[in-house]
Amino acid sequence: MGDDVAAAEEATHERNPFRRVWWLPVVRGVVLVVLGLLLMIEPLEQLGTLRLVLGAFLVADGVLVAVQGFVHRQQTGSAWWLAQAGVNVVFGVVVGLWPDLTATALYYVLAVWVLVLGVTTIAGAAALARNRDLGWAWVLTFGIVSVLFGVLLVTRPLDAFDVLRLVTVVFALYAFVAGSIHVVSGFAVRAVARELADLRAHAAAAGVVVTGGSVLGAAAERPDVVPPTAHAAPDGEDPPPQEGATST
Repeated sequence: MGDDVAAAEEATHERNPFRRVWWLPVVRGVVLVVLGLLLMIEPLEQLGTLRLVLGAFLVADGVLVAVQGFVHRQQTGSAWWLAQAGVNVVFGVVVGLWPDLTATALYYVLAVWVLVLGVTTIAGAAALARNRDLGWAWVLTFGIVSVLFGVLLVTRPLDAFDVLRLVTVVFALYAFVAGSIHVVSGFAVRAVARELADLRAHAAAAGVVVTGGSVLGAAAERPDVVPPTAHAAPDGEDPPPQEGATST
C-alpha cells in the first residue's frame, strides 16, 4: 500500500507542474506592475526610451510565458503557451528595434499586440479548461481583459491629444490591471492546490489511493478511486483490519 501511495503521489506531481511553478504568474504580474510604474516616469515620455523599455519588457514577459509552456509541455494544448510567448517576443522586437517607428505607429502596434495576445490567451484558456487546470479561469480573465482593451484602443480615434502621453497613460493602466490579475491568480491557485493536496494526503492516510483526473493538468478523462485490497480471512476468523481503519 505504501508503494501505491508513493506512486500515486509521484504521478500527481508529474501531472501537476503548476505546484512547482505557481510563482511564474506572480513574477509575470510583478513585471507588468513594474512596467506600469516605469511608464509613469517623466523620462519615458521620450519616444526612443519608451520604445526600448516596452520592447525589453515584452521580450521578458515572452520568456516567462515560454517557461510556462515548457513546464506544461505534456499537457494538451501546451503549444498555446508558446504562441503567447511568440506574440510577445515578436511585438517586443518590433517595438524596440523597428526603425523610424512614430508615436502614432507605436500606439497602434501596441494596440494590435494587446488584441492578438488576448485572442491567443483565450484559446490557451480553453485548452487549460479541457485539462481541468485550476488556473484556466484566471487565464481566461486576462485574455478577455486584453481583447476588450485592444478593441477599445483600435477603434478609438486619435485626436489632437499628445499621442506619446496617451501611450504611456493607457498602457500603464493596462500593465497595472494585467499584472494584478497575474499576481492574484498565482496565489489563489496555489492556495486551492494546497487544499487539494491535503485532501489527497488525507485520502491516502485513510487507505484510499486516488489516481487520474487531476484538476491541475489532468491527462486522464475521469478519476479512479482504488480501494485497499481486502485479504480473505480463514473461516471462523475476523478479517484483518484495513490500513487506516479504526478497530472497536
